[in-house]
Amino acid sequence: MYSIKTTKNENPLLNQVVISNENLNLKSIIYPNLGAAIQELSVNNVSIIDGITNDQAGLDLYKTKFNSSFLFPFPNRVKDGKYSFENKDYLLEVNETNLNNRLHGHIFNKSFSVKSQKVSEKNASVTFSYSDNGTSEGFPFPYEIEITYSFSNSNMSIDFNVLNIGKTSFPYGIGWHPYFNAKNLGTSVINFNADNQYVVDEQMIPKQETPLKFKTPLELGDTFLDDCFITKESNVSFKTDEYDINIDFSSKTPNSFLQFYTPDTRDCIAIEPMTCAPNSVNNKDGLLTLAPKENYSWNISLNF
Repeated sequence: MYSIKTTKNENPLLNQVVISNENLNLKSIIYPNLGAAIQELSVNNVSIIDGITNDQAGLDLYKTKFNSSFLFPFPNRVKDGKYSFENKDYLLEVNETNLNNRLHGHIFNKSFSVKSQKVSEKNASVTFSYSDNGTSEGFPFPYEIEITYSFSNSNMSIDFNVLNIGKTSFPYGIGWHPYFNAKNLGTSVINFNADNQYVVDEQMIPKQETPLKFKTPLELGDTFLDDCFITKESNVSFKTDEYDINIDFSSKTPNSFLQFYTPDTRDCIAIEPMTCAPNSVNNKDGLLTLAPKENYSWNISLNF
């Protein structure tokens, strides 16, 4: 039987929603006030998602690592925090000061409320919601977001739904920024279907496409990755010595996009599905537009 429990902390940023199933030895921890980001997923004592600790050190880490954060309205980077939309210029707050970019949108630190939850013997789901009144710096567009996590025997599904509650259209893209544990990253293998990736400039902004630098599947070895790939299918797999996962992510654009990052610690890898490219609000690669009263749904299915 699944259970869902909410635990509060003296620092509300560290409040948790814990989903567990003793029969499956499954545990998941989501932080509503950190953008509804999942910080733990473990099955049979195997930790799959690399998250933060429930203390100030964890909060400090989240500010730089963005563990499992949702990336909206712009995943990855916006060059100099500047863009134009419908003949009007906008300026986002720069939060990657060393490269002078806006990084990872602005819902990663927003407080979500629990809208609903359901449990049964075989399934559990919890829906988080957030409403923005359009006062965010550089993105003055009202919207509502719902994020639903669903769990079953060997699957976690995330449904992301955004509704334009304003009177004008707005540009956007969506991404997810999880890190996956790997005690031996060198023998771990990633596999996805892509022909091209981006060449980036000194600000890590895409400037052109180039053929894939390696063949897939790729055993990581000592490979360093901080690259975005234009994928032909919305699917990626990751195989470690302890577990295998497969991620399907829907996309209504002609292509979908994958960002990989291997930290210097070499104990995890960021695998980031995205609906658009970095700096898409300027280069238009995969950029979407949402009209008033319209909604957009994006699904991530993680099989483990």
